[in-house]
Amino acid sequence: MLLYVDDVSMLYPKDAIKAAIEVKARLSGKYTITNLGPACQFLAIDINREENGTGTGISCGEKAFTTTILKRFNMQNAHNVSTPMDIYVRVDLAKDRGEKQLKDIKGYQAIVGSLMYSALATSPDISFAVGAPCRYISRPFTSHLTTAN
Repeated sequence: MLLYVDDVSMLYPKDAIKAAIEVKARLSGKYTITNLGPACQFLAIDINREENGTGTGISCGEKAFTTTILKRFNMQNAHNVSTPMDIYVRVDLAKDRGEKQLKDIKGYQAIVGSLMYSALATSPDISFAVGAPCRYISRPFTSHLTTAN
């Protein structure tokens, strides 16, 4: 059972339908609930079900969220890559190049925060790449913004 403020989503195998119905009945006895049927999305995470020979496969993604943040930060024309970040970029970020500190720190934090949400929710493959600009969240420079973009 996933619970976030007033949103509840239940995930259960087919042989536990009776138990799920009981839980829903108890919740509706205490709270006003609305059953929206099988979930398609929860907290900006897309939920996809595919029937195969052995049962239902479930996959999660963030296509809508990713599209939204790309538009928000004016990066809708960005190209995806197979490797999120060159391992040597982290070393380059720590070097003092005499750059000026960014004036829009909150904008930088918004970009990095959006990337962090994605890394934690459905894309652990980008965690290393997101971690590098996170180290400079309170004092970012131009090179840090370039890396985050």
